[in-house]
Amino acid sequence: MYTTHPNQALSLLTSNLDGVIILNIEQWIAIRDNDKTYDGSFYYALTTTKTVCRPSCTARTPNPEHVIIYKSIDAAIREGFRPCTRCKADQIDWKGYKEEVTKDAAAYIEEHYQETISLHLLSEILQKNPYYIQRCFKAIKGTTPLNYLHQIRIEKAKQLLLSEDLSVTETGFETGYNDSTHFSLKFKELTGVSPTEYRNQLFLETRNPPQNSDHSP
Repeated sequence: MYTTHPNQALSLLTSNLDGVIILNIEQWIAIRDNDKTYDGSFYYALTTTKTVCRPSCTARTPNPEHVIIYKSIDAAIREGFRPCTRCKADQIDWKGYKEEVTKDAAAYIEEHYQETISLHLLSEILQKNPYYIQRCFKAIKGTTPLNYLHQIRIEKAKQLLLSEDLSVTETGFETGYNDSTHFSLKFKELTGVSPTEYRNQLFLETRNPPQNSDHSP
């Protein structure tokens, strides 16, 4: 493993290399610790081997003097670096990989929608960078994890509102909203009506079904 004196490392990590993205302390620690939560947030290329890796790559810890940081795998490849065969850095931007990350995030949300869920929590659960999870989710589902959470909650609330067993406030609590006002606002935002209006419409349709206007002889 490559080691340097702390002051020397700081000097190396904060220097700029002819306009190349600066390798900062946080990125260096991620590379040193093979931290997969940073996968997708940046890539590092090695001037010695001409390869580009993801932060979690388990290859030997590089000399920071030989590291160049890129925001995307494509940028590194354009500069002549080839994807590492060990960590397969090019596969992290493959659609199948993004779909897998999105599927895992969506499954957690669907199972735990009644709980408090944040991007940071998803990052801890999935062991992926939070911003990478956000990008994957939006690319595959067309919405953010937080918006998806609200969609799931409101769909569950609509089911509960079919009966009069729970009040509107209790329905909000059952679907993960600790504030009835927030629940009502989010419900109206996604359905166009308030929870009370939605329930009243359902009961009205149930008690007064539309009459068949076809007068057959």
